Amino acid sequence: MRLFTFLCIIWLLVVGTSLPSLATHQVGGQLEMHAVGDVPGHYRITVTNYLENGTQGINRQASSGLVGIFRKSDNAQMMVFTVRQTGTKAPVVYANAYCASQRNLNFVVWTYEADIQLDPANYGDAQGYYMSYQTRNRNAGINNIATPDQTGFTFYLEFPALQQNGQAFTNSSPHFGTINGEYICLGSPFTFGFDGSDTDGDELRYSMITPLNQKGNSQNTVSAGPYPDVNWLSEYDANNSMPGNPSLTVDARTGKLSVTATQLGLFVFAVKVEEYRNGVKIGEVRRDFQFLVIDCPSQTTPDPAVQITDRPALLSSTICQGESSVLQAAVNANWNYQWRQNGVNIAGATNSSITVSEPGIYMVVVSQKAVCSKVGNSENVTVTVINSKAKLYERGHLCATTGTVHLLATAPTKVTYQWYRDNQALAGQTTDSVSTTQPGNYWVMTRNTAYGCKINSDTAVVDRSAAVQAVIQSESGQNRICPGASLALEGSGGISYNWQKDGVTVDSTSSRYSTNTPGSFVLTATDSFGCEGKSSPAVITQLAALTVTFDSIPGVCGPDQPLHTLTGSPAGGEFSGTGVTDSLFSPQLAGIGNHPLTYTVKAAPECAGTVATRIAVVAPTPTIQLLDSLTTYKGNTFTLNPVYTGNPNQFQWAGSTYLDNPSTANPTITDIQNDITYTVDVKNSTGCEVKDTIHITVFAQVLIPDAFTPNGDGQNDVWDLMGIEAFPNAIVRIFNRWGEIIYSSGVGYTNPFDGTLNGTSLPTGVYAYTLYTVPEKPIIRGRLVLIR
Repeated sequence: MRLFTFLCIIWLLVVGTSLPSLATHQVGGQLEMHAVGDVPGHYRITVTNYLENGTQGINRQASSGLVGIFRKSDNAQMMVFTVRQTGTKAPVVYANAYCASQRNLNFVVWTYEADIQLDPANYGDAQGYYMSYQTRNRNAGINNIATPDQTGFTFYLEFPALQQNGQAFTNSSPHFGTINGEYICLGSPFTFGFDGSDTDGDELRYSMITPLNQKGNSQNTVSAGPYPDVNWLSEYDANNSMPGNPSLTVDARTGKLSVTATQLGLFVFAVKVEEYRNGVKIGEVRRDFQFLVIDCPSQTTPDPAVQITDRPALLSSTICQGESSVLQAAVNANWNYQWRQNGVNIAGATNSSITVSEPGIYMVVVSQKAVCSKVGNSENVTVTVINSKAKLYERGHLCATTGTVHLLATAPTKVTYQWYRDNQALAGQTTDSVSTTQPGNYWVMTRNTAYGCKINSDTAVVDRSAAVQAVIQSESGQNRICPGASLALEGSGGISYNWQKDGVTVDSTSSRYSTNTPGSFVLTATDSFGCEGKSSPAVITQLAALTVTFDSIPGVCGPDQPLHTLTGSPAGGEFSGTGVTDSLFSPQLAGIGNHPLTYTVKAAPECAGTVATRIAVVAPTPTIQLLDSLTTYKGNTFTLNPVYTGNPNQFQWAGSTYLDNPSTANPTITDIQNDITYTVDVKNSTGCEVKDTIHITVFAQVLIPDAFTPNGDGQNDVWDLMGIEAFPNAIVRIFNRWGEIIYSSGVGYTNPFDGTLNGTSLPTGVYAYTLYTVPEKPIIRGRLVLIR
């Protein structure tokens, strides 16, 4: 990046008259954003402040400040961080120190920095982002903006999305170097290098722009944009910030400022530096500065003669690195001297001669010691330093016991070579390359044949890598194969592998190999350098298969049964299942049900078990829900429907007369004629047994009384029909003398007639009735006497 000279910004509104030093006046500045380069999103942020020195406020200048980062699309705040002062304040050097001191031109550079880590995933907005630093105050003597002492600064920088198309996007903002102190002479053409450099090789475009004011009135605030412009006085704008013919302009390509000023005063201006990559804008920086225009004296200082002391006839010198040349200007006791390198004033280089050892274009500016005069400029002297050391390129590698490394040196033409190892010259190694099988520290010394400059290259450290330790370890930790399984072998020590079994290479190059057959395995591991190491043999054996038996378990009826000892073969296995403790089965713990139990034996602890299975049956004891007795009528046919539990599957009815099938769960009684008792005996598959009995009473007909006395004495209070229970579907109806129904039983005579109708006692009298028993029998009709 080119270095540029800085303008004079002063406390004067009228030439030669100083203003009181009441506060710190900000002269200008800018932001920079440098990608550190180690990890994506790691940046060093620099805030450069140019300040007036010698004021009361300079000692109160804060040693830190705040910078905010915002998203352009919606001005959302992304981050606020603190920048802190780095080093001491650096003075701005003036070539004409006497004239500068006469006008109180005394400025310093104050730099703040911060190291920040941004997450690229959070900075992917296509419109990009911006950061800002806000400060104040400006000099009250500024001539081209309104209320300058109430106008602040906003240093502004834009940067692109840090993640684009799923990839990290690397970029640094332009960098701006050291400045010179300068002022502008009225009516004289003036140029000023105001350019920057870009480490990414991006194109920089320059344009004049209106400076930004501060948002708010605090010393250092953080707020989102947009930021206000300064208020120009009526005759000024961004492209006419300084009256001139021509006025102040910037070259869009080079960044050089030009003006021939036509008015005295102190003038604020700003330059926008836009950054383009492949024709697309990716960022910008705004730089804010000011120039002082003075009426320079007519007296001039002659241009001084300059020469190289050991080459007085030349204006160029070529020296070896570590050597120096002395540049001598014409000596005049009345002159001040200021040497420059590449256009930038060299701090402290104020004698008539200078000793230089760095390459560059040198010249000296002279001015009168006792009179403020225009300066004299010497011719340029070019100093070239031969400092290009050979670059070493390494190929190959030294393994623990084998290998060769080839070193190649690339250097400018017209040099000779001598190779060294561990500070000892290698005999006969005088070309640009060397091959070696020995470790050590290697470098090459090149000698320029024209100037004799000897330069050592960087050192190439050639080491042997550690021996490759190939190791085989089984996944189980044991070198044996379980019955019916395979064994996974894990190799380590390299990045690629070759397996052998019983001396024969197998088809596998990964670190993992599975085998289901025994044998002797050897692994060759290759590391990243191509070095090989061979493992010790891993002998893998095969475990014999097991035959596992599990004795049967007798079923039991109900859980209240004794413990049962389980038996399996071979010994040493493990019993498991519901109700199992060690080798005992508890029906009580297991409960009712069919319980799968297992006996597992392992050929070795790491093997899967061989399993035998039995079913332990804890059967429920069957139950029978059956009426103790029932009543029916003679000749009836019906089915017995007991309710069973306990999963019975065997049935036997004793007293089988009238039964269609005495071996079924629900037999049918056909044409029953007489009273009878049946006993049913049931069993389940486990042999659990239960019995129950039912007695059946058979009525030939219903016995119907012809009178009853519902008088509440507890005797004969309802019309009781003996044998009616044999006819569960019987329907009884009673009528008064007008044929109206005064009672109807519905299906079944379960609520006998009590001589009332709707809760009201019926009068004494004779009542007719009908009785329906079964479909095959006729309706019974008769008369009933109700007596009170």
